[in-house]
Amino acid sequence: MLTWNLSSLRRHLRVAARPLAFLILLTALPLMSGCLFSKRVIPGVDGRGPAPAPAISGPVLLRVGLGEELGKQRIACTGPWRLSSGRYGETIVDLVLSDTTSVRRMSGKVAYNNDLGGGMVDWVVMSPQDPDDFMIWDGKPWRGELHAVLSPRDSTGITMINVVELESYLAGVVPREIGGGRSADELAAVQAQAVAARTYTISHLDGRGSRGFDVYADTRDQVYGGVAVEDSLCSAAVAATAGLVLRREGRLVDAYYHSTCGGHTASIDDVWPTDPDPALHGVKDQRPDGRPYCADSKYAQWRQQWTWSELEAVLQYSLPAYLDAVARPGRAAWAAEAFIPSGSDASGRQPGTLLDLKVDRRTPDGRVDVLTVTTDAGRYHIRGDRTRWVLRPPKGRPSLLRSAWFDLEVDAGQGVTAVGRGWGHGIGLCQIGCLARARAGQDVRAILGHYYGGASLEPISEVPTP
Repeated sequence: MLTWNLSSLRRHLRVAARPLAFLILLTALPLMSGCLFSKRVIPGVDGRGPAPAPAISGPVLLRVGLGEELGKQRIACTGPWRLSSGRYGETIVDLVLSDTTSVRRMSGKVAYNNDLGGGMVDWVVMSPQDPDDFMIWDGKPWRGELHAVLSPRDSTGITMINVVELESYLAGVVPREIGGGRSADELAAVQAQAVAARTYTISHLDGRGSRGFDVYADTRDQVYGGVAVEDSLCSAAVAATAGLVLRREGRLVDAYYHSTCGGHTASIDDVWPTDPDPALHGVKDQRPDGRPYCADSKYAQWRQQWTWSELEAVLQYSLPAYLDAVARPGRAAWAAEAFIPSGSDASGRQPGTLLDLKVDRRTPDGRVDVLTVTTDAGRYHIRGDRTRWVLRPPKGRPSLLRSAWFDLEVDAGQGVTAVGRGWGHGIGLCQIGCLARARAGQDVRAILGHYYGGASLEPISEVPTP
């Protein structure tokens, strides 16, 4: 039995529905380069043109990874819907409101089953016949289509993907990222969030191509909740900025953002192993009286404590994980000497007993640049934002240290306390700060211009191809 009332859900959601008729064409798109559908380079744009370039004339379609390595899944719809073969674009069966379909992996295929029958194909597409209806998965409504494909890397499960138009996707992202229920005097901040999220999305298209989609629906990219989280003011902000992205000197900005900067944002090359970016250079984020714009955040100041044994237990897996992370291509120079063994038989894979830890170097804004952790195996030098992964809170709550801007209070053998400020990596837009700036009367251009130095608002002019 279904755990939701589809008829009442359909009546409730139809008010917010948007035309998505073009989505029924998706199943005819070819499978190219291992991708579910081919991105388009918009006709008439040669990729060289100086900003501002002409706006694109058609929709931008996005593949959002909702879940990977899943077992049996149940799908429904708020109206008549259709099962199709993704590879060949052929209709498998037309279904009505009361029909549900289960999908799962079987014998290297995606198996489907419903009251009208079953079968196995390489890739199942599930779409509403009326674009005013919504697909239902995981008890939630989703615009556009749902695709069930095989998860990669010899998995035994399937991946669920939402293929959706960009602006509809953003309507389900902005409320989850900056919060729904915002007041009218915060509209400029919500618009800034919409532009940042749109720019991030466009600059990361096919960023998860090996997984079969563009972006994750969680904090690995942007948190996306579909129709259920849509909010009137957030949707208005998305609509008011429709098609606008951030560019600097003709290039898309990597529009990262975070919750709370603590009074100064971070430069991207201080945080991650990457080249400096003038648009993502750290800036002071304080009011004229010197108070941080994000001072009202509950994470403006924080404390995190470990007993000595708790931290020692965390380090047994977080230090080897750090060595794995910095061993990836392009990170060795940034990490420098990640581990110096205490002897010829010492292994960084086995940290052993914790002896000491201290902050050895800070970035110009005050965040930790190098943290040294000494164990009986040797000395580990932890760089930048990775300190948050290494100094994980006990029991994983939260999953990472809130920021890399902290001081340490070490009572050897007894316990450790981190006293810090901010939440997140600190790069780009500070969400709590931009809300305060909006309440102070700043408009969307002023807000974005502060956090992304030298960037300008311009229309999307092309969609990258994988």
